[in-house]
Amino acid sequence: MSEAEFYFTSRIPRDIDRPDQVVGPLSFRQLAIVAGTGAVCWLAFEAIHMAAPAAPILIVAAPLLLVLVIAAGIALGTRDGIPADRFLLAALAYARRPRRLVSAPNGVLPVPSILPAPWRKAAGPPPSPLRLPARGVDGMGVIDLAEQGTAGVAACSTVNFALRSAGEQNGLVGAFGRFLNALTGPTQILIAARDHAAFLAELSETRQLLARQVLLAAREPAAGKHAGAEAGVRIGRRLAEAASVLSGAQITVAAYTPAGAADLLTDAIAGHTPTGVAP
Repeated sequence: MSEAEFYFTSRIPRDIDRPDQVVGPLSFRQLAIVAGTGAVCWLAFEAIHMAAPAAPILIVAAPLLLVLVIAAGIALGTRDGIPADRFLLAALAYARRPRRLVSAPNGVLPVPSILPAPWRKAAGPPPSPLRLPARGVDGMGVIDLAEQGTAGVAACSTVNFALRSAGEQNGLVGAFGRFLNALTGPTQILIAARDHAAFLAELSETRQLLARQVLLAAREPAAGKHAGAEAGVRIGRRLAEAASVLSGAQITVAAYTPAGAADLLTDAIAGHTPTGVAP
C-alpha cells in the first residue's frame, strides 16, 4: 500500500461517560421519561373515558399521543451532544436569569430616593450583580471555579498538517489518538478568536498574517474541603502528561504561569492580549 492510500485513523475506546443502556438502546433516564409520560397519558385517557364514555376515542387519544411523541423526542433527541431534556432545562434556567449584569462586589445600590418617583419607575428593575465563574488564580496558576472545581490552562503550538506526507500525517493522527486515550479527566481544547481591531494593529507592526491561540484546559471537579491543593497537583501532572504525549505529534504544550492565567481571564472579559506563558 502506498503512502497516498494510508487511512488517517486512530482507535478510540468507547465513551465511558455514556449512560448504560437498560432496555434496548434506552438508558434509564430515557426510559423513565418515556415510561413516565406514557403512564400519565394512559391514566389521563382512562379518566377522560370514564368521565365521558361517549367521546370519540380518536379525539381523546390524539392530544395524549402528541404529548407522548413530544416526550419521546425530548428523551431521545440531542443538541450539540447534549440530551434534549438537559438542553431544555438549561434553556429554561437561562431564560430565568437576569439580562442586566454589572460588576458590584458589594451589591447593587438602589436608585436614590431623592429622585422623582416617575424617574425611579422609568429606570425599571435594578441590574443584578455579575458573578464570574472564576474566583481567582493560586500560586500554581490553577484557576478556582468555586463549586465547579479547579482548572489549569496551557498554550499549545500548531502543526501544519496539509504539508506533511501521508505517512507523517498518519503518525500525527496516531499521536493525537494516544493523547485522547490517555485522558483521565475533563479536558477542553479551545481555539481562541482574536479581536479584529487588535489583530489589525498588531499586523501593521509585525507583518504576521496568521496567528492562532490554541488552549488546552484540564479541569478537576470539586471534591472535599482539602481537595484544592491536591487538585492543583493533579492538574499540573495532567498538563505535564499532555505535553509529553503531544510531543509525539510535534505539539508543544506550555502551562500558563499565575500571571499568565490572570491575563488570560482578563482577556476573556476585556479583550487584552494574554502574556506570561511558561517557557
